[in-house]
Amino acid sequence: MHDAAPHAKVITVGCPAVLPEDASACNRPSLTELGSISHADVNWLREDVLEPLNGSIKRVSSFFGDRYVDIYSSSPGHDACQPAEPADTKWVEGICGEAGDYWPAKLPGTLLNCGVVGKRATLVHPDAEGHASAAEHVERAIRIALLGR
Repeated sequence: MHDAAPHAKVITVGCPAVLPEDASACNRPSLTELGSISHADVNWLREDVLEPLNGSIKRVSSFFGDRYVDIYSSSPGHDACQPAEPADTKWVEGICGEAGDYWPAKLPGTLLNCGVVGKRATLVHPDAEGHASAAEHVERAIRIALLGR
């Protein structure tokens, strides 16, 4: 990107806290949360995969002089294992979740069929509230970049 647009201001965005800080908060084997993923694996995924991934994105951004947008820090407590109500609590849908009709209910080539629980195959993806939170952070980063800071 820097070769193609040497004067571009590049902004990279990290991942939100899609997994709870306390894995026991997950209701196993609920498909609207993390399904049959064990509590130990939830902790491993958070500590050894998600958090290091954000660290890598941040380091690479810094190496190239780009701006890193941390959306993780503001999202704990809004993960896939949170209750759907009140509406602003859960920012991440679980394996099966609420989504528009354009999202598939059945995942082709797999046994996953979220239609049986009246949901869509959201596969642990931010919902509207999660995207709105991320958008606030990204907008701030863009405004700062445009000011030349």
